[in-house]
Amino acid sequence: MKELATDFKTIFKKDRGLIGWMALNIVLSLGLFLIPIINLNPSKPKVWARYSDVANGYSQAEWWYLLGFSVIALTIGVGHTLICARLYSKRGKDIARLFIGVSMAIAIIAARFLLNIVLEG
Repeated sequence: MKELATDFKTIFKKDRGLIGWMALNIVLSLGLFLIPIINLNPSKPKVWARYSDVANGYSQAEWWYLLGFSVIALTIGVGHTLICARLYSKRGKDIARLFIGVSMAIAIIAARFLLNIVLEG
């Protein structure tokens, strides 16, 4: 844990741009965390919950199924930010920037799919 704090201090001193990208990654994951929660409707027995290219496309499930998206989004956002800090100290800034960039691309694609699912209902 002390090493991780040292990694963040080093990044803050040497590469503030990467701190900005890490903060943006956290904001994107927080947005992915909030989208299903804001659109949650527990009074309905079934809600639009997933998209698949197989069969009908959109399908319905229980309302709590959407909460899984929230937990995964927050876990990935925070986890990838911590991994990025570790990569910065172990492998260098280029790999850390690449990793956080890919993480943000995944978050943006996931937000698009999640918005399609939530707005379908």
